[in-house]
Amino acid sequence: MAKAEAVKEIRRKQLIDATIRAIGRNGYTGTTLTHVAGEAGLSPGIVNFYFKSKDQLLLATLEQIAEEYSAFWQAAMSKGKIAPAAGLEAMIEADFHPSVCNPEKISIWYAFWAEAGNNPAYQGLVQRLETDYTSQTIELCNRIITEGGYGIDARTVAVGLNAMIDGLWFDCLMEPKVFNRNDAKRVCRSYLAAVFPSHFAGGPKRTRVAANEDEPPLELVTDQDLQGRDAHRSRVAAALRKRVDPVGTIRREALAASVGVSAKTLEGWLDGRQEPSSWQLGRLIVATDSQLWMEIYGPLHEEMQRRFEAKLAQQRAEGERERAALDALKGTPKAT
Repeated sequence: MAKAEAVKEIRRKQLIDATIRAIGRNGYTGTTLTHVAGEAGLSPGIVNFYFKSKDQLLLATLEQIAEEYSAFWQAAMSKGKIAPAAGLEAMIEADFHPSVCNPEKISIWYAFWAEAGNNPAYQGLVQRLETDYTSQTIELCNRIITEGGYGIDARTVAVGLNAMIDGLWFDCLMEPKVFNRNDAKRVCRSYLAAVFPSHFAGGPKRTRVAANEDEPPLELVTDQDLQGRDAHRSRVAAALRKRVDPVGTIRREALAASVGVSAKTLEGWLDGRQEPSSWQLGRLIVATDSQLWMEIYGPLHEEMQRRFEAKLAQQRAEGERERAALDALKGTPKAT
């Protein structure tokens, strides 16, 4: 009996893995049980033996990738129990691990996010995962703020970090050949170093950096300018208003139906009073165009790049000063 159960579990895992590949090739709606059987090297009858319907198989697939992802960041949380900064570092490592951050897996997430509005089972699972992830990120940020005496809002920092990771995942999906995981992790760490310098930069708290001590310092935006909820809602509203009537070509009622929300909820997004969740944003991108993401999160990416380049410039300048000091010491005649 135990052996039979083990074989059944192995076969189910084989079919779910085949489903992930099939969706990657054919998309969510284009994937059939025949596609899955072909990817698994099995007959369609075998698929029907283990999963009575396509919906059952797809739900099992979502549950598996959600469990795999949860296992990664829950392991990161265990490091956060020792030190919150280590927890955030581990979360970044988990989010860009090759088994998590790859075009195939990310395309699956976007597919399920897009369908979540019309499927209560998907919606509940995705929302629970997103809520848990966000709340634990906020908890780590709160602990760091308490330790370092930072005068910033934990939720603002957490939302900024999560939005950046989502945006970098989108880069992996759209440009997999040029996407670099190490660069992505470096961008996230640069953001954390700018927000929590005592914990991630190894130095005293700073609100600005300069490439050269003789030049005016370069201000770092770490508050509501780019990362605040109001600013985020404004970017979402501006991007959506360009696409819906009367300015754009998409009817408001049709867009609301595509995303699976009420017309009232959509109006809240359009006037900046509310904002979509991650899975709703995924559906918005599917219903509009991929450029929507960059219009919303592009300013954050540009600011993080500016901070990263400023920090590199500062490090180069410091290195040059240290080399000059060493050269001066070498040229100083020894005392007799």
